[in-house]
Amino acid sequence: MMSESEPNEYEISEWQKPEKKRRGIGGIFGGLWKAYVNFLDWSNLKPLLIQIGWAISSIILSMFVASLIMLATGYDPRIAFETLIFGALDQPDQILWYATPLIFTGLAVALAFKAGLFNIGAEGQLYMGSMAATVVGFMILLPPVIHPFIALLVGILMGGVWALVPGLLKAYRGAHEVVTTMMMSFIAILLTQWLAAGPLQEPGQIQPQAQTPRIFITAQLPKLFGSNFLNFGFIIGIFAVIVVWLLLNRTVLGYEMRAVGKSETAARAAGINPKKMIVISLFISGCLAGLAGAVEILGYHHRFRDGWSAGLGFDGITVAVLGANNPIGVLFGAIFFGFLRAGSIPMQTLGGVPAEMIDVIQGLVVLFVAAPKIVQWLAKKGIGWAKWIVKEPVKATPIFLGAIMALIGGIAVLAVGAGMLGTLVQAGLIGDIFNLIMTDPFIATHVGILTVALIFGLISLAVFYGMIVTRRWSPIILIPSSIIWIAIGYVTMILYGGTLLIPLVVLGVLGMVFAIWSLILIYRQDVSYMEVKTSAT
Repeated sequence: MMSESEPNEYEISEWQKPEKKRRGIGGIFGGLWKAYVNFLDWSNLKPLLIQIGWAISSIILSMFVASLIMLATGYDPRIAFETLIFGALDQPDQILWYATPLIFTGLAVALAFKAGLFNIGAEGQLYMGSMAATVVGFMILLPPVIHPFIALLVGILMGGVWALVPGLLKAYRGAHEVVTTMMMSFIAILLTQWLAAGPLQEPGQIQPQAQTPRIFITAQLPKLFGSNFLNFGFIIGIFAVIVVWLLLNRTVLGYEMRAVGKSETAARAAGINPKKMIVISLFISGCLAGLAGAVEILGYHHRFRDGWSAGLGFDGITVAVLGANNPIGVLFGAIFFGFLRAGSIPMQTLGGVPAEMIDVIQGLVVLFVAAPKIVQWLAKKGIGWAKWIVKEPVKATPIFLGAIMALIGGIAVLAVGAGMLGTLVQAGLIGDIFNLIMTDPFIATHVGILTVALIFGLISLAVFYGMIVTRRWSPIILIPSSIIWIAIGYVTMILYGGTLLIPLVVLGVLGMVFAIWSLILIYRQDVSYMEVKTSAT
């Protein structure tokens, strides 16, 4: 018999019992997983891996939405992505060449973000840096190694000086850097255009595009691996990534910049001069953007041409957002966008899909990557559902995603109904529509689909509103609405041979999944009706 001092086995709670040792493959994998989790906790890599996971998920989502857009506009996404991927892989040198300026402009924007600043004028700083490097390249003759070094240095300083003005205005006059950097960007673009078409114009120029004389060969950066595109600028970009990472994470200056970015008040209380950090941060950011322009001129273009950049400074914003303002993330983000750019021409020429689809994918990537921050910003502004998502993401996310599906599905079927109504109007059949419905089965079917599409489009929008303001009935209504979306896509494909079947089927399936998921959470009382109501108010 057991003594009274010995606890009964059944009186010991589950968590007090010693864990049984697992044997076999399951035990091995369990031990490896536990070691992996412990390593993440020890190394503090978990936030970085979450950022990487969200970035990859955003890329996948953007590809999916781009596929829906291509299907809806009559293009084959399978052929488009095949030509994009294999076209880019056939020319790896162009991937890195396209990525090179994006590394610098991405670093410029990311560094400013770390200091709490939005340098939207990297394009203008890039133009000023490229013009300064061009002037040194064709006006001054220096030895081969020294010449590109001096040209790069002048380009860096010119970009930094151009960003210094908004920095001073922000620090000492309170002018918002978004406005000032943008205005300075327009000034830089027009100023360099005037210089290339006027005082610095190539003598005897017959080209319709304004350009300067060609730089001396001593100022040119060497090519890499025998490529006509990839040059030593990519190596400089890798070096810049390392330097910026060390600056932000291993120096006092970087710590002070990040402290000001987190809170100027707290930084001032800690003895940091916020005004000084604002000026220095924008100066360094401008230097990186100027370096981007100098590298492109010395490494590939070898002269300044009006409009040569085509938005590389603005693309740096998307690279910084995708890379989560981390220098290493910026490097991989630039290579990803370089991959898209390298594959865009084969996608257009071989796949028949406009190269502008790459811009759509870039925009979608930024939208999905920035979505959590947008929700956090809305939560700070007091928006009820946003506060609920931030507070209870596991419970709120399915309902929020269901609302998004309702919104997209509602707009899609309303577009179908509006298009069918427009067809009737163009054919002049509206005036005699009732007689035609009674006599013509095709017109009757057409009007029936039109009516259902318009009704359920409006119902879907009502479901979106209901889920956003957390009405309990909204997930229930989302299920039949999703079924109707699928039915509309199927019927329109049979009758009109359209390409809306797959997008509407995908939207319908996702709508039902999120609706059922939301209902399970609500009716299992993981999310009670009262909890939803109070969380959103």
